[in-house]
Amino acid sequence: MYVDLNPIRAGVTPSLEQSDFTSIQQRIREHHQTKTLTQQSSSNTSRFQLLPFVGAEHQAKKAGINFTFTDYLELIDWTGRCIRNDKKGFIAPNQPKILQQMGITPDTWLEHSEQFMEHYANVSGKWSRMCAFKQHVGGHWCKGKFASHQLHPS
Repeated sequence: MYVDLNPIRAGVTPSLEQSDFTSIQQRIREHHQTKTLTQQSSSNTSRFQLLPFVGAEHQAKKAGINFTFTDYLELIDWTGRCIRNDKKGFIAPNQPKILQQMGITPDTWLEHSEQFMEHYANVSGKWSRMCAFKQHVGGHWCKGKFASHQLHPS
């Protein structure tokens, strides 16, 4: 998060989406690309694979960051809005929150967070990504198609 917020704290850019050469910018771009179903151009192809957010799956000893992507977005957005006297920049209070910018409504997010296991089975996100993940870990079915489409409308 420290590195992801460097361009904002240095006053170089006002938003996470414009924070060039950071993993948060890459993750947001990938999220938007899967959301809009556009093909990733060769100019946006990353030279490295970022570790995935695995949430509570750390118990299964999978390599990844023990956060969900949306939790990380919320935390980095909140942290970036904190004004520090020793830093030039911060995320402006009038800038929309990151989940809003990504098209996820607060009511939908709250419902899905509070009733996670009713909507999903250990994994949530864009439906196509959920199914790909389940196949990757050896699962045969994926729970949460309707919930996924509510949270990530195409």
